[in-house]
Amino acid sequence: MTAALSSAPGAGHAPAIRTDTPADDPSRAPGVGGPSLMAARPEPADLDPRRALRELARWRGAGQDAASFPYRAVLGHYRTVGKNAVGDELLTALRAIRPQGGAGPARLLADWLPQVVDGRHGDYAGYAGIPVYTSLAENGASTDHVITALLADIVETETATLAGAPAGRPRARAALRALIAAAGLASRYGTTSTPRAPDEDAALVRAGAEAARAARERVTAEVLRAVELTLTPTTRSHDEQMFIRLIQIFEAVFAAVARAVEAATEAVGTGRIDLAQKLLDEATRHVTGTSGVFRVLTTMPKDAFAVIRANTDGRSAVQSRTYRAVERSCPTLHLALARSGLPEDELAPAMAELDAAWGAMKRTHWGITMKVIGTVRGTGGTDGASYLREAAEVRLFPALG
Repeated sequence: MTAALSSAPGAGHAPAIRTDTPADDPSRAPGVGGPSLMAARPEPADLDPRRALRELARWRGAGQDAASFPYRAVLGHYRTVGKNAVGDELLTALRAIRPQGGAGPARLLADWLPQVVDGRHGDYAGYAGIPVYTSLAENGASTDHVITALLADIVETETATLAGAPAGRPRARAALRALIAAAGLASRYGTTSTPRAPDEDAALVRAGAEAARAARERVTAEVLRAVELTLTPTTRSHDEQMFIRLIQIFEAVFAAVARAVEAATEAVGTGRIDLAQKLLDEATRHVTGTSGVFRVLTTMPKDAFAVIRANTDGRSAVQSRTYRAVERSCPTLHLALARSGLPEDELAPAMAELDAAWGAMKRTHWGITMKVIGTVRGTGGTDGASYLREAAEVRLFPALG
């Protein structure tokens, strides 16, 4: 995502955690507009950091094998109280960890640690678990697999709270539709899956569980593990879990587009205009696929986003390197094409389609921002919706004509 829908503006000391709204109040029913399921119905051991501290001490005493790191105990506490409420003792213990080795479990641990050791003053990359997903991409993980696994997680998270929060039906349906499209399950479930029987919630839960299970069967174990570990919300808000997953989906799309454009530039340099066109078409497919993801985002209540915004100081998507990489690499591709002597009209249609899809995505983001936060000042010191309106006019290929 771009700037206005990711974090609080400004810098300085971290804001106090708000508990005066349903979005962050564990005494309320879990679900859309309220607390997360783990916050509202916590395991007693997850409320207290002592279990995580004990398991970390035991792990250190046993030799600190990265493959046996106690992720469950640490994440249980983080997801129950919210990252901004994690105490100094646990943070200090986590900051002292120095993974040995550069591959496998050690690499995963090294990539994962930034999102749990940053405390209240973390950055956007740590908030979204970007190092973990960057390593996945470097190891050849499929972008489609990443998006599918993240959507499956959203579907399960949303349907798990439907019994106590029927206001979550629109989000559950939107997430289920997006998952079916992303996982290629339309032939199995139809183009939409919107149960409207008397037991609508039960039907949604069943359909969501079945679709999530079928989707995960198409995804590698490495991707599933990454998704499992990369959820460390700053608050106890249910909506922040969805919000983080959507940020991760958009980051996966941006990274895929940036890689495709860079590879297309190399292909043009070797005279492979056919390969360049194929790469740009694939990038366009990823961008147009975000329309279903945006429909999930439209279900964010304003007060829920206000809580997230107040607790994510400094974690702004204006820091997204992949987003900037896309807008930086596209003019480079056009310049390489002009210098290659290859006929521009063979690649221009694919470039124009990517440009149009990218612009449509940004305009959609602007419209949702107006709905969710209105005209208040945006993240990272931007002017909010007006910043996004201006950004939407910036073309990927300004010299395309």
